[in-house]
Amino acid sequence: MSFAVLGWSEPIRDRHVEAELIAEPVSIQPGKPFWVGLLLRHDEGWHSYWRNPGDSGLATKIKWSLPPGFAAGEIQWPLPSRILTPPLASYGYEREVLLLVEIRTPPNLESTSYIFRARAEWLMCKEICLPGRADLSLTVEVGEDPSPNPRHERLFRAAREALPREAPDWRVEARLLNDSIELVFEHPTRTVSGAQFFPFRDDLIVHAADQIFIRDGTKHILRIPIQTQSERPPAELEGILVAESAWTADPTHRAIPVKTDLKREARIGQIPPSADGLKFPSTLGASMMAAFVGGLILNLMPCVFPVISLKLLGFVSQSGWSRRRMVLHGLVFAAGVLVCFWILAGLLIALRAGGEEIGWGFQLQSPRIVLGLAALFFCLGLSLFGVFEFGLSLTTVGQELQSKSGYAGSFFSGLLATIVATPCTAPFMGAALGYALTQPPASALAIFTALGLGMAAPYVALSASPGIVRRIPKPGPWMESLKQAMGFLMMATVVWLVWVLSLQAGAAAVIRAASLFLILALSMWIAGRWGALHRQRWTRLGARAVAMLLAASALIHAFQSIGYEVAPEKPAHRASEWEPFSPERLAQLRREGRPVFIDFTAAWCLTCQVNKQVALRRPEVLARFREMDVALLVADWTDRNDVITRALEEFGRSGVPLYVYYPLGADSKPIILPEILTPRVVLDAIAGNR
Repeated sequence: MSFAVLGWSEPIRDRHVEAELIAEPVSIQPGKPFWVGLLLRHDEGWHSYWRNPGDSGLATKIKWSLPPGFAAGEIQWPLPSRILTPPLASYGYEREVLLLVEIRTPPNLESTSYIFRARAEWLMCKEICLPGRADLSLTVEVGEDPSPNPRHERLFRAAREALPREAPDWRVEARLLNDSIELVFEHPTRTVSGAQFFPFRDDLIVHAADQIFIRDGTKHILRIPIQTQSERPPAELEGILVAESAWTADPTHRAIPVKTDLKREARIGQIPPSADGLKFPSTLGASMMAAFVGGLILNLMPCVFPVISLKLLGFVSQSGWSRRRMVLHGLVFAAGVLVCFWILAGLLIALRAGGEEIGWGFQLQSPRIVLGLAALFFCLGLSLFGVFEFGLSLTTVGQELQSKSGYAGSFFSGLLATIVATPCTAPFMGAALGYALTQPPASALAIFTALGLGMAAPYVALSASPGIVRRIPKPGPWMESLKQAMGFLMMATVVWLVWVLSLQAGAAAVIRAASLFLILALSMWIAGRWGALHRQRWTRLGARAVAMLLAASALIHAFQSIGYEVAPEKPAHRASEWEPFSPERLAQLRREGRPVFIDFTAAWCLTCQVNKQVALRRPEVLARFREMDVALLVADWTDRNDVITRALEEFGRSGVPLYVYYPLGADSKPIILPEILTPRVVLDAIAGNR
């Protein structure tokens, strides 16, 4: 423990650093805050650390023990030095530093002097690092003279000059690019020379990398490389910006605080034309038109097949109805489609605004969502097989459902069609969605609405067509056979979803899913056998209660058991000429000048899987890739991956599939292929751009 005298304490040395507490005023007054400082003096070549130590180190800490009524504020950190020890860089202080802390005093001071105690802990480094610690005390006198103590005046003045201070006339903005942050700062008349950014977060930028400073008149740009392994860049950038010259007329004003939104840069104008001649829509009207056409084509994608079967059964059951009722059912189905698109779009826009790196189909990156969909389709399949009746809402099949209460079923079909359509991207649709996510919310929702209208339009048109009614056979026993046949389509969808689940969460998840299906089958069997309308009331109610309890318990247990903790290797990465995508690997291949083909894909994307089988894995296509020495990269988006999300955004897309081909040469421009591939499309693209 040090011996304390008025206004300062005896310094304490712990190996290569000497620590001391000092007070700024000669004496303190009741109710008036004052400043104290932790003075650290380092031996030659040694340093301690700033609040963000950089690649290594530990920030200095002060733990106070103050008399009753006094309170200490946070450490005010002066601008640090950048200490390079390649390949690492740290932020800290050499020689001498004073860390300022404001002390708030109570309104009444009954004693003539007070003793403040503090434990200071730091890490001191040179070639090696050593922890340092000192238990310090400081005695301050209560009096009438608040003027600065002449002994410490220079130290406090120098410390204040080194603190970041606001410069209101400077406008600072930050943009997040693919591999860097771009800080743009501008003043109406002033300029600064040289600048460097020190972030408060240690996991955002590459601390040892050079920051590129550009000045154009009064506009200044600082490009800061970011860490590629940073999983989730913040929505806001915080730190200090230090210049070689002064920010204001005060020549000591060299650091300003930075706290600004980190905007994601849209590079719409840089998206090249695709191989089939399509161009990225650059206006809201063009994007809405592309979205409408994409929604129409989406009905032909494999994702929607299971729900098409439900709607087909709906048309069959409606064959005896009036045209007016069929039109109403078509419109209700369209309403279900639109409501689901609005919900998904709203979630997507809100989460992205909060800094989440997600895109179209994001919900299927969750194993729990995949399991929930598989359970839903499994129950729908059991219902189509006749194990139980869902009630009055889902399939609109059966004599009872031909009553006026079938509108809920049409609405549900519309909701379900949209949910299962999200793993697919149709031609025109990918570019429109990519544009939507760079626009304000109102414009983005307008594009999603156009997409939903396009998807629902065929059903509304068919519902309004009297020719459809005339061509459908009258209801009869054949409907039951058709219904059961559609049940196999539902079960095929369940098989696909379980396969996706196995890739996301491993074999254990498949066992949990199978157990869940067993319990669901039991509960549905109980509900169908003893919960039917011909049973007595209490038997029916009891059976339904038992079935619901079993199903709910099994679902809750399954959802709680499945998470992200298991990450099995993806099949595409094993024993294959396809390599996992990374920006670093792509940059290396581009520097070598090799042609590169990138497959942005996901296991839950049925369009992606179909394209693999019909085009990308065809022997003649693979042989051509080998002949041309094309490097093959697969960007697997099955699980959430922020790096791939940002790569998709670079091409103006928010979902998969996306196929990009870089022809031979380090300076070649990327070619975007269509969403639907054939061997000829791929071969023509790479042959015409060698």
